[in-house]
Amino acid sequence: MILPALSSRPVFITLAQICGLTILLAITLLADLHHGREGARTLAVASARTSARESLLYRELFMETGGAYLPVGGWAVPDPALARRPDRDMLGPDGRRYTLITPPKLLALIHGGDSRKSPIQSSLKTFQPLGAADTPDAWERQALALLKQGRPEVSEVVFVEGKAYLRFMFPVPATLGCIKNRPGQGLKVGDLLGGLSLRQPMAIFDAVRQEHDRIAFLLHGLLWLLGLAGIFWSLKGTQRRDAAIIQAGQETREAKEELAKVFDAIGEVITIHDPEMRITMANKATCALFGVRPEELIGRHCYEVFRGADSPCPNCPELATLKNGEVHVAEIEHANLKKRFVVSASPLLDQEGRMIKVIHYARDLTETRNLERQLRQAQKMEAIGTLAGGIAHDFNNILAAIIGFSELAMLGIPAESPVHADLEQVLRASLRAKELVKQILTFSRRTEQNVQPLRLQSIVKESLKLLRASIPTTIELRQQIAEEVGMVLADPTQIHQVVMNLCTNAYQAMREKGGVLGVVLEPVELGQADVANKIALKPGNYLRLSISDTGSGIAPEIMERIFEPYFTTKKQGEGTGLGLSVVHGIVQGLGGHVSVYSEPGQGTTFHVYLPVLPSQADILQVGAVTTAQIPTGNERVLVVDDEEGVMVMEQRILTGLGYTVRGFTDCTEAMDEFFRHSDAYDLIITDMNMPRISGAELVEAVRAVRPGIPIIMCTGFSEIMNEEKARQLGINKLTMKPLTVKDLAQAVREVLDARR
Repeated sequence: MILPALSSRPVFITLAQICGLTILLAITLLADLHHGREGARTLAVASARTSARESLLYRELFMETGGAYLPVGGWAVPDPALARRPDRDMLGPDGRRYTLITPPKLLALIHGGDSRKSPIQSSLKTFQPLGAADTPDAWERQALALLKQGRPEVSEVVFVEGKAYLRFMFPVPATLGCIKNRPGQGLKVGDLLGGLSLRQPMAIFDAVRQEHDRIAFLLHGLLWLLGLAGIFWSLKGTQRRDAAIIQAGQETREAKEELAKVFDAIGEVITIHDPEMRITMANKATCALFGVRPEELIGRHCYEVFRGADSPCPNCPELATLKNGEVHVAEIEHANLKKRFVVSASPLLDQEGRMIKVIHYARDLTETRNLERQLRQAQKMEAIGTLAGGIAHDFNNILAAIIGFSELAMLGIPAESPVHADLEQVLRASLRAKELVKQILTFSRRTEQNVQPLRLQSIVKESLKLLRASIPTTIELRQQIAEEVGMVLADPTQIHQVVMNLCTNAYQAMREKGGVLGVVLEPVELGQADVANKIALKPGNYLRLSISDTGSGIAPEIMERIFEPYFTTKKQGEGTGLGLSVVHGIVQGLGGHVSVYSEPGQGTTFHVYLPVLPSQADILQVGAVTTAQIPTGNERVLVVDDEEGVMVMEQRILTGLGYTVRGFTDCTEAMDEFFRHSDAYDLIITDMNMPRISGAELVEAVRAVRPGIPIIMCTGFSEIMNEEKARQLGINKLTMKPLTVKDLAQAVREVLDARR
């Protein structure tokens, strides 16, 4: 609506405004001048207080000894006030006469030998003066009386010969030096001795005040002129007021539109509710979440929209906000959306402070919580892997003795003997146990891998051919193997193991009702957003092997445990529970990642990501494994292993192969033997993990005495030892327990022959 413009303004209104402006500025000027005077006095008092405290500090410092002795002469003359003190004068070691200088005179010395040279005159005035110097004048007597009544300080501006001075007194307590200088006055430490009296000229502070007053007059005069100009300008401003009102109503609309744009630009879910929890506004992110238009949300209860329910969430923060008018935050799982949100509710108040709306903010935490869950899972798997490695070490030592002694026993028994057959069964079982330990170490990613650049198409296709023959015809096998894919750095045997384990799990999930087993191998390029919820991956090129089934799916409550070793939902005898844990260990060891998506009744899909090699320059040729007879020899061997059974077994095997062997279970004894007869041995075989002295320490000591002697190191498992580390230590060969007779014989012959 356009308002009619005012045509004139009454003269008396303008005059009243001028009078009011003049009176107001006069009042503020007087107040400013008064404030300036008070400010100058406050500054003077602060300056005097600082000077008093400084003087008191020096006085307390000097009073610790009651003063100082100076050679008599010039400024330092005997003080008549101290005539009663027998220690006033003394003869120094240099034969000169010294006199006691009191703290006040020392203060004067600090001020250049004459305290009167300072613009601030200070002196100590006491209740029981010793002389004229500390006898108070009339003003100081009144000030001392006020200090005695408990006043912390006394100040007053006085005029002397037309000049303004600040008189100031600060309380002074008695010290040990005071008591010593004033015998007979009955003083105790801490008693009020008197006051430190200061007289300070106000000229410097009055100059500041006068400058302040001059500026105040100028500013108020300028304000008065500006006020007059404003009053006269307002006569014309009235004519422009109506246009301004109209302009303001345009600007208000633009501000609202701008606010609405900002509201919609926020990427998080934001809605505004009335006190009945009905939605009155919703931003674009909210509409996109539910796939609706804004008008489809307006007027509906928030819990109806978010939960599809007729009541709020059990821990709804909005209920708490409506109750006490404060901000509340809660984390809420929305089953319908299959998402987890952090939800905050903030009150929107009117001018009277009454709550009229509630701002509802929801941030999607689903990916964050998934990452946290993956991190916990990774940490748990790492801990289990560490435990598995430790168990494998001990178990390998046990297997080494069982396998070794079984083979030794079989060598001395005819092949047709029933005992020979029994020992064959023991050996088969031991070798199965050896493979089981290798699986455990594979899961924990603690085995050496025969990695090489590979194209996975042929390995996957070959694995599926083997699988097709073993699964029922009720299960359809669908494969989609891309031909143009890059190469990955992997162990072919382990890749075969991954495919077979995942496909076997998929087939077992569908064997009762049948279904579709899908296998897809394809190249993918993952960006930053793609790897945001995959902890082990970085952006780049990958091969993705996807194996899916249409079975019953995996229940959410066991999803986090499926990669744990020996965790299985299969019946007794249908599996060991190591399959998925081995897959996890293999893929992680190759720098990849394995993820799973499953819903009950909807099937399961495993995705295996392996990094693609940037080029084919590192292609390795895989040599064929040749078989050989068990070699023999006649060299001299020193065997060290803290497990007596393993040491005896290795000693007997090597002795049977023609070697001269000396065995030790104590590393210290073995070192002593070698140091005494270092030239009596052609080879050392040592365990890695031994008490007190490790195999690595033994190698270092042996190399110091005889650098060129061949050394074989055996280990059941070690976190710190690998092929690279072994080469750095000068170890000729690193072998993993348990060793068969053939393994041990070939390792010994390989090292000894390489020396030649």
